[in-house]
Amino acid sequence: MSRRDLRLGSIFSSEARNSLRQLALSAIEGAVLTAAAALALWWKLEAGLFRPALVGLAAAFGVSTLSVALLVFARLHKVPFGGFMKAFGAGVALRAAVLAALMAAGYGTPWKTQGALLASYTLGVLFLLLLEYRQLVRNTG
Repeated sequence: MSRRDLRLGSIFSSEARNSLRQLALSAIEGAVLTAAAALALWWKLEAGLFRPALVGLAAAFGVSTLSVALLVFARLHKVPFGGFMKAFGAGVALRAAVLAALMAAGYGTPWKTQGALLASYTLGVLFLLLLEYRQLVRNTG
């Protein structure tokens, strides 16, 4: 049996299925939280500000889901604690990169639009970080 076959076999192990199940549950929880925040924004914001706020929330959800996936992947491959923290650091760097991209995308738009875009992203990331924190606690005990 080749090394490639062994790696593919480990993808379909029960531990891998459990990790993927945890990732799916985290994504569903994040989607519910994001939908609740979008509903609150729809209710509270002016009509022209809802779309940029929704873009910010969607970006926060995407980054959070990808960051949790990095943590689940690191745990699945049983990396040492330092490697797991590198996966966490990669998630933080990803958040910063998306924030910079949103800032660049909002450049030149009215202040209210920029505020809705960046505030919804920032608050979305903060709330969704709780899901990632739970993954950290699971790995570090």
